[in-house]
Amino acid sequence: MKNIKTYGTSHGNLSAVIRLGDRNMRIRFISKDNVHGRFATTDVNLQKAIEADSGYGSKFYLVEESLPSCEKKVELMPIPEITTWQGAKELLRKKPYSIPERELSSPEKIEKAAKKKGVVFPSLKV
Repeated sequence: MKNIKTYGTSHGNLSAVIRLGDRNMRIRFISKDNVHGRFATTDVNLQKAIEADSGYGSKFYLVEESLPSCEKKVELMPIPEITTWQGAKELLRKKPYSIPERELSSPEKIEKAAKKKGVVFPSLKV
């Protein structure tokens, strides 16, 4: 599988015309907050064209490069002694995790943040 590259912009919903070989291609950065737009692709030729464009680095930039989810092999460390959502939240706010409280406002967000940090709480249920 190919790498997924996600590009971003601080110009909200932005359309950009990218020269791809002998033709022009329009890409759209979609924004949920009217500030930060995102566009993702696995097309290697399009990735190269975006990174060669004159707007790259000023209007838009690379946010993330990752493997497709089917190739990601993240081993989660179980922490069975945590039995409450409040306990999980307190653990994730401390070092080494240091997750801000605003990212831990619901059980779903706590679970998602924990997975990003490589931990799971098997004694908790959503």
